[in-house]
Amino acid sequence: MATVFVERPGRSGPFGALLDEYARAAAEFCRVAEAFDAARFNRPRPSNDPDTVSPRAVCLHVCGAAHRYAHYIRAVRGIDFVERFQLPPEQLVVPADVGPRLAEGVRLMEDTVEPFFAFPDEAIQRLSFVVRWGPTYDPEMMLEHAVCHLLRHRRQLERW
Repeated sequence: MATVFVERPGRSGPFGALLDEYARAAAEFCRVAEAFDAARFNRPRPSNDPDTVSPRAVCLHVCGAAHRYAHYIRAVRGIDFVERFQLPPEQLVVPADVGPRLAEGVRLMEDTVEPFFAFPDEAIQRLSFVVRWGPTYDPEMMLEHAVCHLLRHRRQLERW
């Protein structure tokens, strides 16, 4: 059974389009990640970055980041958020765990941006915030980044 990444696909506007692309990128990421056998999924290789020592480490990073991206927006909206969400490693042990964990983050983003379907562009752009790696984003830019993040790491796993 395929994982459902967004509850309300096909909506109009920039957030509808980006959520659909986020769901598509998530499905493609999972197709690649879930094709690893358990041994290869966990097998380490030398890396200076702990997020890239194994396919499992990449998946933990990606699933955690999906939550963190939504939490940046939640913080600027003034609603409950986690400062630096970390997915507990025991929640992602085998390749089949990737889809459900990633879906949680994507759906959190969908719920987080729901009010923006009724906001004018100017109001969304005023909700800017500085991300941990330096630049200033608004919610639309954060969602665009989230899509590209999945694409980049899918490619990384394809080349593993």
